[in-house]
Amino acid sequence: MVMKKKLLITVLLYALAFFSNAQTGKVSIKFAPLALMDDISMPTIQGGMEVKLSNHFFWYNEVGIKYRKCVNELTDTSFIDSKGFKLKSEVRYYFNKTKIGIFKEPVAGLYLAGNLFYINDNHNTKINYYYKKDSSITLQDAFAVHKKVFGINLLGGFQHSIYKNFVIDMFAGIGIRIRVVNTENKEFNKDRDSLVQTIDFSVLSIRNYVDAAGGTSIVPSITGGIRLCYNF
Repeated sequence: MVMKKKLLITVLLYALAFFSNAQTGKVSIKFAPLALMDDISMPTIQGGMEVKLSNHFFWYNEVGIKYRKCVNELTDTSFIDSKGFKLKSEVRYYFNKTKIGIFKEPVAGLYLAGNLFYINDNHNTKINYYYKKDSSITLQDAFAVHKKVFGINLLGGFQHSIYKNFVIDMFAGIGIRIRVVNTENKEFNKDRDSLVQTIDFSVLSIRNYVDAAGGTSIVPSITGGIRLCYNF
Protein backbone atom coordinates (compact mmCIF):
# COMPACT_ATOMS: atom_id res chain seq x y z
CA MET A 1 0.00 0.00 0.00
CA VAL A 2 2.84 2.42 0.87
CA MET A 3 4.56 1.62 -2.43
CA LYS A 4 1.37 2.30 -4.38
CA LYS A 5 0.89 5.65 -2.63
CA LYS A 6 4.46 6.73 -3.44
CA LEU A 7 4.09 5.80 -7.08
CA LEU A 8 0.72 7.56 -7.29
CA ILE A 9 2.19 10.76 -5.84
CA THR A 10 5.08 10.60 -8.29
CA VAL A 11 2.76 10.07 -11.27
CA LEU A 12 0.63 13.02 -10.18
CA LEU A 13 3.71 15.23 -9.92
CA TYR A 14 4.75 14.19 -13.42
CA ALA A 15 1.30 14.88 -14.79
CA LEU A 16 1.19 18.33 -13.17
CA ALA A 17 4.61 19.22 -14.55
CA PHE A 18 3.73 17.92 -18.00
CA PHE A 19 0.45 19.78 -18.38
CA SER A 20 1.96 23.01 -17.06
CA ASN A 21 4.97 22.91 -19.38
CA ALA A 22 4.12 20.82 -22.45
CA GLN A 23 2.69 23.76 -24.37
CA THR A 24 5.88 25.80 -23.98
CA GLY A 25 8.42 23.22 -25.18
CA LYS A 26 10.00 22.75 -21.76
CA VAL A 27 9.48 19.02 -21.20
CA SER A 28 11.82 16.11 -21.94
CA ILE A 29 10.81 12.46 -21.54
CA LYS A 30 13.73 10.12 -20.77
CA PHE A 31 14.25 6.34 -20.76
CA ALA A 32 17.17 4.54 -19.07
CA PRO A 33 18.00 1.40 -21.14
CA LEU A 34 20.91 0.27 -18.93
CA ALA A 35 18.53 -0.02 -15.95
CA LEU A 36 17.05 -3.08 -17.66
CA MET A 37 20.34 -4.94 -16.99
CA ASP A 38 21.23 -3.48 -13.57
CA ASP A 39 21.75 -6.62 -11.50
CA ILE A 40 24.20 -4.82 -9.19
CA SER A 41 21.29 -2.80 -7.81
CA MET A 42 18.00 -4.06 -9.26
CA PRO A 43 16.78 -4.48 -12.87
CA THR A 44 13.98 -2.02 -13.62
CA ILE A 45 11.93 -0.51 -16.39
CA GLN A 46 12.98 3.05 -15.70
CA GLY A 47 12.20 6.49 -17.08
CA GLY A 48 11.46 10.03 -16.07
CA MET A 49 10.64 13.57 -17.05
CA GLU A 50 12.68 16.78 -17.03
CA VAL A 51 11.08 20.23 -16.85
CA LYS A 52 12.60 23.68 -17.23
CA LEU A 53 12.67 25.89 -14.14
CA SER A 54 14.72 28.78 -15.58
CA ASN A 55 17.24 29.45 -18.35
CA HIS A 56 19.87 27.29 -16.62
CA PHE A 57 18.06 25.22 -13.97
CA PHE A 58 16.04 22.09 -14.77
CA TRP A 59 14.26 19.55 -12.55
CA TYR A 60 14.39 15.84 -13.39
CA ASN A 61 12.36 13.06 -11.70
CA GLU A 62 12.65 9.35 -12.41
CA VAL A 63 10.79 6.15 -11.48
CA GLY A 64 11.86 2.54 -11.97
CA ILE A 65 9.77 -0.61 -11.44
CA LYS A 66 11.42 -4.01 -10.92
CA TYR A 67 10.36 -6.31 -13.75
CA ARG A 68 12.38 -9.50 -13.18
CA LYS A 69 14.47 -11.32 -10.60
CA CYS A 70 18.15 -10.43 -10.08
CA VAL A 71 20.94 -12.91 -10.74
CA ASN A 72 21.27 -13.76 -7.04
CA GLU A 73 17.63 -14.85 -6.70
CA LEU A 74 18.50 -18.46 -7.43
CA THR A 75 16.55 -20.17 -4.64
CA ASP A 76 13.41 -22.19 -5.24
CA THR A 77 12.19 -21.18 -1.76
CA SER A 78 9.94 -18.11 -1.82
CA PHE A 79 9.37 -16.45 1.53
CA ILE A 80 8.29 -13.15 -0.05
CA ASP A 81 7.36 -11.85 -3.50
CA SER A 82 10.20 -10.48 -5.62
CA LYS A 83 9.35 -6.81 -6.19
CA GLY A 84 10.76 -3.31 -5.86
CA PHE A 85 11.00 0.22 -7.17
CA LYS A 86 13.39 3.17 -7.49
CA LEU A 87 12.76 6.90 -7.10
CA LYS A 88 15.10 9.76 -8.03
CA SER A 89 14.81 13.54 -7.97
CA GLU A 90 17.53 15.67 -9.55
CA VAL A 91 18.24 19.37 -10.02
CA ARG A 92 20.46 20.28 -12.99
CA TYR A 93 22.39 23.39 -13.93
CA TYR A 94 23.06 23.64 -17.68
CA PHE A 95 25.98 25.68 -18.98
CA ASN A 96 26.01 27.59 -22.27
CA LYS A 97 26.22 25.45 -25.39
CA THR A 98 29.75 24.54 -26.36
CA LYS A 99 31.73 22.18 -28.61
CA ILE A 100 33.28 19.11 -27.02
CA GLY A 101 35.67 16.54 -28.45
CA ILE A 102 34.54 14.77 -31.60
CA PHE A 103 31.18 16.51 -31.83
CA LYS A 104 30.99 18.85 -34.83
CA GLU A 105 28.00 20.79 -33.58
CA PRO A 106 27.20 22.42 -30.22
CA VAL A 107 26.40 20.01 -27.43
CA ALA A 108 22.84 20.52 -26.23
CA GLY A 109 23.38 20.75 -22.51
CA LEU A 110 26.63 20.33 -20.58
CA TYR A 111 25.46 20.22 -16.96
CA LEU A 112 26.22 19.66 -13.29
CA ALA A 113 23.58 18.08 -11.06
CA GLY A 114 22.73 16.82 -7.61
CA ASN A 115 20.16 14.13 -6.86
CA LEU A 116 18.47 12.25 -4.07
CA PHE A 117 17.46 8.63 -4.62
CA TYR A 118 15.60 5.81 -2.89
CA ILE A 119 15.59 2.09 -3.68
CA ASN A 120 13.20 -0.48 -2.22
CA ASP A 121 13.97 -4.12 -3.06
CA ASN A 122 12.35 -7.31 -1.72
CA HIS A 123 13.69 -10.67 -2.84
CA ASN A 124 14.69 -14.20 -1.84
CA THR A 125 18.25 -15.46 -1.98
CA LYS A 126 20.43 -18.48 -1.20
CA ILE A 127 24.00 -18.62 0.11
CA ASN A 128 26.61 -21.25 0.97
CA TYR A 129 28.65 -20.72 4.12
CA TYR A 130 31.18 -22.33 6.43
CA TYR A 131 29.61 -23.07 9.79
CA LYS A 132 31.71 -21.52 12.59
CA LYS A 133 34.23 -20.61 9.84
CA ASP A 134 35.19 -24.28 9.53
CA SER A 135 35.90 -25.04 5.85
CA SER A 136 35.07 -28.70 6.43
CA ILE A 137 31.45 -27.85 7.29
CA THR A 138 29.58 -26.24 4.38
CA LEU A 139 25.92 -25.36 4.79
CA GLN A 140 23.30 -23.72 2.61
CA ASP A 141 20.86 -21.05 3.71
CA ALA A 142 17.82 -19.62 1.88
CA PHE A 143 16.16 -16.51 3.28
CA ALA A 144 14.16 -13.38 2.46
CA VAL A 145 15.68 -9.90 2.11
CA HIS A 146 14.07 -6.49 2.60
CA LYS A 147 16.49 -3.83 1.36
CA LYS A 148 16.11 -0.04 1.46
CA VAL A 149 18.74 2.33 0.12
CA PHE A 150 18.83 6.11 0.60
CA GLY A 151 21.47 8.22 -1.12
CA ILE A 152 22.75 11.42 -2.68
CA ASN A 153 24.94 11.94 -5.74
CA LEU A 154 26.83 14.81 -7.35
CA LEU A 155 27.33 14.27 -11.07
CA GLY A 156 28.18 15.79 -14.39
CA GLY A 157 26.92 15.04 -17.86
CA PHE A 158 25.90 16.34 -21.21
CA GLN A 159 23.16 15.90 -23.73
CA HIS A 160 23.66 15.63 -27.46
CA SER A 161 21.03 15.82 -30.19
CA ILE A 162 21.01 12.66 -32.33
CA TYR A 163 17.98 13.29 -34.57
CA LYS A 164 15.51 16.17 -34.50
CA ASN A 165 13.90 16.05 -31.04
CA PHE A 166 15.74 12.89 -29.98
CA VAL A 167 18.62 13.40 -27.54
CA ILE A 168 21.14 11.18 -25.77
CA ASP A 169 22.00 12.03 -22.17
CA MET A 170 25.32 10.72 -20.76
CA PHE A 171 26.33 11.17 -17.12
CA ALA A 172 28.61 10.00 -14.29
CA GLY A 173 28.92 10.89 -10.63
CA ILE A 174 29.78 9.94 -7.07
CA GLY A 175 28.08 10.20 -3.70
CA ILE A 176 27.07 8.15 -0.68
CA ARG A 177 24.35 5.59 0.01
CA ILE A 178 22.84 4.29 3.23
CA ARG A 179 21.77 0.65 3.05
CA VAL A 180 19.24 -0.81 5.49
CA VAL A 181 18.94 -4.59 5.07
CA ASN A 182 16.57 -6.76 7.09
CA THR A 183 16.17 -10.52 6.63
CA GLU A 184 13.68 -13.29 7.44
CA ASN A 185 14.42 -16.97 8.13
CA LYS A 186 18.19 -16.51 7.97
CA GLU A 187 20.40 -19.03 9.80
CA PHE A 188 23.77 -17.58 8.73
CA ASN A 189 25.46 -15.50 11.47
CA LYS A 190 28.13 -13.07 10.23
CA ASP A 191 29.89 -13.07 13.62
CA ARG A 192 30.05 -16.86 13.75
CA ASP A 193 30.16 -18.08 10.15
CA SER A 194 31.90 -17.11 6.90
CA LEU A 195 30.58 -17.07 3.35
CA VAL A 196 31.80 -19.40 0.65
CA GLN A 197 33.07 -16.93 -1.96
CA THR A 198 34.92 -17.15 -5.26
CA ILE A 199 38.31 -15.51 -5.74
CA ASP A 200 37.15 -13.71 -8.88
CA PHE A 201 35.11 -10.52 -8.64
CA SER A 202 31.41 -11.06 -9.34
CA VAL A 203 28.09 -9.26 -8.93
CA LEU A 204 26.64 -12.33 -7.27
CA SER A 205 29.27 -12.43 -4.51
CA ILE A 206 28.81 -8.73 -3.71
CA ARG A 207 25.03 -9.01 -3.45
CA ASN A 208 25.31 -12.19 -1.37
CA TYR A 209 27.67 -10.48 1.06
CA VAL A 210 25.38 -7.44 1.49
CA ASP A 211 22.28 -9.61 1.92
CA ALA A 212 23.93 -12.02 4.36
CA ALA A 213 25.54 -9.30 6.50
CA GLY A 214 22.29 -7.35 6.90
CA GLY A 215 22.01 -4.30 9.12
CA THR A 216 22.73 -0.67 8.26
CA SER A 217 25.83 0.48 6.37
CA ILE A 218 27.10 3.65 4.69
CA VAL A 219 29.08 3.10 1.48
CA PRO A 220 30.29 5.15 -1.52
CA SER A 221 27.90 5.55 -4.42
CA ILE A 222 29.22 5.45 -7.98
CA THR A 223 26.75 6.13 -10.77
CA GLY A 224 26.85 6.50 -14.53
CA GLY A 225 24.96 5.67 -17.66
CA ILE A 226 22.97 6.93 -20.59
CA ARG A 227 19.37 7.96 -21.17
CA LEU A 228 17.45 8.24 -24.42
CA CYS A 229 15.31 11.39 -24.50
CA TYR A 230 12.58 13.04 -26.50
CA ASN A 231 12.12 16.82 -26.18
CA PHE A 232 8.64 18.26 -26.61
